[in-house]
Amino acid sequence: MSTASFDFDVRYMRKGKHSVMLFLPPEYHAPIGLVIAFWGNFEVFFDKVLAGLIEGEASDGVTRDTLNWRRRNFERRRELFRDICKEWIASWQPEASQKLLHILDQSGDLSAKRNTVAHGTYAYSIAPYSSDAVDVRALNHSTGKEWPFTVDTLKKLYHDISHLTYDIYECFLSIGKIEGDFHAIADSEILRVYRETHHPWHPNPKKRIAETD
Repeated sequence: MSTASFDFDVRYMRKGKHSVMLFLPPEYHAPIGLVIAFWGNFEVFFDKVLAGLIEGEASDGVTRDTLNWRRRNFERRRELFRDICKEWIASWQPEASQKLLHILDQSGDLSAKRNTVAHGTYAYSIAPYSSDAVDVRALNHSTGKEWPFTVDTLKKLYHDISHLTYDIYECFLSIGKIEGDFHAIADSEILRVYRETHHPWHPNPKKRIAETD
């Protein structure tokens, strides 16, 4: 259960200043940061793939308005990506086109959730006669909709974003090339290490070791 509390660092308190209160339990802070970080990483590779598609389509003699496309918001870049998939890639790589379109559909939902927690206003309720924070939620000011979430909801969200980043990278490699570093590891390998090594969180008590300071 989350506690209704605020987290400030006294080292940065300044006489004459006022600190704004964030109605978000402290244990939510790190997961939200990871949602934002993983989404930023997704957009980096999204733009690399889109740049490759724009260049490839242009070299194939197709004319399209892509002026200042990098300055467009994500939704408009996603529309451009979708048009290229439907109108160009589908004509010579229909399977890759369908996979990329599916990724685009998923990215729309993840983007909406990310935007809500990154740009929304937080709130929670306090259970009667307690200090427990319940019904933690964020208000999306663009849509007016509230999104209730938990710590586990946020953790699943950044894992979904991480998986989608690899999906778009892997799919594009079937039709093009992406320059630069890309670091990924198979989930099965992480799970293998989790099961086969000794650590404080092992599901088998016999393989648990005490945490050290």
